[in-house]
Amino acid sequence: MRILLFGGFLGSGKTTTILQVAKYITETRKETVAIIENEIGEAGIDDQLMADSGLQVKPLFGGCVCCQITSDLISAVGEIHKTINPDWLVIEMTGLAIPGNIAKLINEYCAYYTGFKTITVVDIGRWLELKEVLGPLVTSQVEKTDLVIVNKVDLAGSDQNEVIDDIRTITGAAIMLASAADKLPQTVLEEVIR
Repeated sequence: MRILLFGGFLGSGKTTTILQVAKYITETRKETVAIIENEIGEAGIDDQLMADSGLQVKPLFGGCVCCQITSDLISAVGEIHKTINPDWLVIEMTGLAIPGNIAKLINEYCAYYTGFKTITVVDIGRWLELKEVLGPLVTSQVEKTDLVIVNKVDLAGSDQNEVIDDIRTITGAAIMLASAADKLPQTVLEEVIR
């Protein structure tokens, strides 16, 4: 089982991205996908959308997985491996989680995977504003990620290069790819599952 851990601030386009990746894996590669979705609050917002798309979803409620229910995440990964054993497990973190911290925990406490990648989805049009207002919360989401999908480039203004350069100074060696708001290019899909 290979794991894809998706992070990114609220409204960045994670769910849309995940649905496209899952569809690509199941339709093009003919492989199976299970999804764990983490939400803050009592009820999930996106889990019904994913379930309606024919994807298995195990929502984790009650708080941010990075600080309150980490053991439940590790248990859920083990349970999915044992009961479903999909080719791919996609974990969608809440928009407030820090993917690097979750990746560290999965690497330390989970032995159920053959490949692991963190992907952070960034809304290019809101990056500078979010960084100014929320600072470390937003920048920490891209610091230790393997791949950054700079999303909504088709909707962004003229400061795209400034934003991409700013993100690149934070991510270092992470791969950065651009995507439109509603359709991932094939090159992005292939890089996500590489």
